[in-house]
Amino acid sequence: MKHGHAEGHKGEYGGGLVEFCFVMPVLLLIAGATVDLSRYMRYLQITTFVSQETASQIYRQCSDITIYDPPELSTTGLQINGGLTQQAVQSCVVRVQAAAQQLLDTSLGRASVSSKVFRWNIEEPSVSDCNNVQTMGSNVTQISAPARVCEEDTDEEDDSPENPNRVSGGNPSSSNNNGKEQGKKKRNKGGDIEDDVLESLEKPGVEIFNDGIYQTLNGSFKGRRRLATPSVLCQKGRIATVEVGYAFQPTLLFLMTGLDTNGTQRETTVL
Repeated sequence: MKHGHAEGHKGEYGGGLVEFCFVMPVLLLIAGATVDLSRYMRYLQITTFVSQETASQIYRQCSDITIYDPPELSTTGLQINGGLTQQAVQSCVVRVQAAAQQLLDTSLGRASVSSKVFRWNIEEPSVSDCNNVQTMGSNVTQISAPARVCEEDTDEEDDSPENPNRVSGGNPSSSNNNGKEQGKKKRNKGGDIEDDVLESLEKPGVEIFNDGIYQTLNGSFKGRRRLATPSVLCQKGRIATVEVGYAFQPTLLFLMTGLDTNGTQRETTVL
């Protein structure tokens, strides 16, 4: 009787082990999917906050900066200096964007900020009728701060000390290692960044055309939406746009097949 009882316990133990082997992969998938979903929601929260807050600061602090020439003795009016105004606006935009990029670098890594300010008749802001304005023409001045992704270069094929760290700001296809570009990856807080992903992160999606300001969606010219018409820009006098591009890298890629990981995802705010 004791021997049979022991064999019964062994059978139960073996059956439980088999069940555990079947259930464990499912539990791991659920745990991995939960972690990926939590990380993705965190990406969305941070990028949305950075986009909205940066756009608000640029619109309030930078977009309406105007520099006037010193008044002449024989005149009573003030003349706007368009060149100095553009420089002052750009310096302000670069300063605000740098702070936003630093926040992204420390919290996410695989993300970048791209900011633009559009001014209507920057040297003569007063316009009588904006309702009949249908085209941008030469009335719009675009002032931008290009995206910068903080990363360092690593070259698996070249271990020489001539491979310096850098803060990316130029052409991601350029090389300082005698053309040894093949096999190079970009590395930052978010992990390795391939050249195409880095290029997507640093390429802004907001562009100006004759019939309005558009944003390119998912890197496709056909997939674009209009952010502002010429009449809207004329009435407001200035528009600020901020894009936060990010490349989310899920752990379980096969469970999030509809998610772009090439850096074309954008959280955009227009003010």
